[in-house]
Amino acid sequence: MAKNILVLEGTALWAKVFEPDTKFNPLGDYSINLQMPVAEGAAMSEQLEAIVQAEFNKAVKKDPRLKNTLTTQDVCQPVYDRDTGDDTGNVEFKFKLKAKVQKRDGTYYEQQPAVIDSKKVPMTNDILIGNGSRVKVAFEPIPYVMQTNKKVGVALRLKAVQVIDLVEYGNSATSVFDEEDGFVAPSATLVAETSTEELADVADF
Repeated sequence: MAKNILVLEGTALWAKVFEPDTKFNPLGDYSINLQMPVAEGAAMSEQLEAIVQAEFNKAVKKDPRLKNTLTTQDVCQPVYDRDTGDDTGNVEFKFKLKAKVQKRDGTYYEQQPAVIDSKKVPMTNDILIGNGSRVKVAFEPIPYVMQTNKKVGVALRLKAVQVIDLVEYGNSATSVFDEEDGFVAPSATLVAETSTEELADVADF
């Protein structure tokens, strides 16, 4: 894989991977959250925490006075039951990608995550990823130091999503059916042929 691309599997929440969300950023953000049991997320947590610690050490080496003022940001958050407030035993990782980025010369470039199915066939926005879908997320960890709040952390830059088990958004009524032998809808291969080469670096899950 290109660059420092990591892959994490879990249960998808609030996937906005086909159309960017402009609620908080006028230029748009693609995003997806992943939940999993603490044990399943432990290895990735440790890997990301090591990245954060390395960035902390780098900042302190550059300016030793920061040792007593900088604190580290958690790489994921515990998940609590909405009704009872009890710890569910799960953790949540949050991934984001800016849809439009301004360059130093004032111009902009656009970007979006690749989205493929379990067979690595590109997906289109006629099928939306609902909460509860089982997915893999490819992302690039970007360490940072926030001068405003003196926090050291790592941003999880979304690169690609592979849908392993789809719960289609808006079609929860179909869950009453069982899988049957019979008609199978055609794939989206022809619609997204042009995207196949771009997926080569990030889709080898």
